[in-house]
Amino acid sequence: MPDVSVTDLGHDLYLIDAYLHDEAERLACYLFDTPNRVLIECGPSRTIGHLYDALDHIGVDDLAVMAVTHVHLDHAGGAGQLAKRFPNAAIGVHTAGARHLMSPDRLWDSATRIYSPQGMLELWGPMEPLAEDRLLVLDEGHTIPLGNGRAIEVMYTPGHAKHHIVFFEQTTGACFVGDAVGIAFPHGHMIQPNTPPPDFDPGLITEQLHRMASRQPAFLAFAHFGVDPRPQQTLALAEERLWRWVEWVEGMPDTGDPIAALRSWVLDGYRADGYEEELIERYDRNSFWPMQLAGIQRWLSLR
Repeated sequence: MPDVSVTDLGHDLYLIDAYLHDEAERLACYLFDTPNRVLIECGPSRTIGHLYDALDHIGVDDLAVMAVTHVHLDHAGGAGQLAKRFPNAAIGVHTAGARHLMSPDRLWDSATRIYSPQGMLELWGPMEPLAEDRLLVLDEGHTIPLGNGRAIEVMYTPGHAKHHIVFFEQTTGACFVGDAVGIAFPHGHMIQPNTPPPDFDPGLITEQLHRMASRQPAFLAFAHFGVDPRPQQTLALAEERLWRWVEWVEGMPDTGDPIAALRSWVLDGYRADGYEEELIERYDRNSFWPMQLAGIQRWLSLR
């Protein structure tokens, strides 16, 4: 079992490694240990015990709100279970995602087509439906109070998913980006697009990247994974790489295995950019290439 990993980011904010798939630095949850305690992301039920261990380690016995950036299983799959453990906590979710947490069958069936029934249990674990009165439905301009005059601001950020939101907090300057920017593993924080169907839209993503940049955040708080102290540089690189991927898929030769071709092109590009092989292998291992390709191809077909 992994050790508890909690990092103090200052101003009552903590980064918790939730050990997604029992691996370090796969999913970061963020806790505001303020008068109104707020947790951002909970991860899937399969490994939510690691999150509970960390909260116990900090001394958290109650939550005011657990808010998710979106309802994909790696972020919100354990929301129903967490609601049972913390009966006073409201579960914050965008209005477009709320129905999926109340009735997760459609979300579950969609993911099962990708991962298979056995894969769903091995990777994610079951989902428990939430009662409507446990939900805190969020949208652009809403706030989540932390106490002592502080609050988390909500930005609606579609592009990765129609139900995606980003959180911004003024005192820390933190921008909690979920999957809206991509994935960026420490410590080099090389940003990689995250392009799943059915909602992937690079035009919408670009708009959101610009909106996040305009807030002048002190750092980006990635779900996958951790704190990036160079937000403007990373947001610009995210946009550049996003469109490079789209353009490559659009012009991809119609021969051979397109999934293998995308993977080879991406990884060879990282090598050409001088990234270390260990880091490249990590991105490869954490990328579900069929889903990455499918999202771009679907957007191109509908454009």
